[in-house]
Amino acid sequence: MKHMKLTAGLLLVMTMFFSISCNKSKQTAGTSTTDSKSAQIAPGKTVYVEIDSIMKHYDMAKDVSANLDTKQKRLSADLDSKTKTFQAGVLDYQNKAQKGMLTQAVAQEIQQQLKSQEQGVYQLQDQYRQQLAEEAQVNQRQIISSIMEYLKEYNKTKGYQYILANQFPSTILYADSALNITNEVLVGLNAKYKATKGKSK
Repeated sequence: MKHMKLTAGLLLVMTMFFSISCNKSKQTAGTSTTDSKSAQIAPGKTVYVEIDSIMKHYDMAKDVSANLDTKQKRLSADLDSKTKTFQAGVLDYQNKAQKGMLTQAVAQEIQQQLKSQEQGVYQLQDQYRQQLAEEAQVNQRQIISSIMEYLKEYNKTKGYQYILANQFPSTILYADSALNITNEVLVGLNAKYKATKGKSK
């Protein structure tokens, strides 16, 4: 079974550009007192975040990836166990058949059982693969939603007109690093996730 993990590639849905009403944002832009580099960027500017860095360092994305990895290993172990049981049955059947220890009727019955067992293993493999893929998609949507919700709050005091998602390969061919707000966004995302995670325990 292929290893199924959340990767930054899953978030390429964020080729979306996150637009905020410039006029509304400018009204509150002057209230920011942050000392970070992005605090010096004028309201109405277009800024960007590096999605690769967000996915690598956002605690929610790391937790989601770790949970999916744990589940993948558990399902893989279960599938391996059933596969080994099937293979042992095949070897036992072959051994007895070669020694003439089975009547024709019993041999046919065992063959049918083994065939059914083999089909069950393949079906289970497909079921587990689909289950992991669906869960990865749900997790992806949750992470994207979390990032976008935070950016809406974040931009209330920043007044940026656009917050773009940059990732290689990207439609953004050049971006001034002074407009990179990734680190500041990561700090805020992780702080919000930590607070939310603490409440849910």
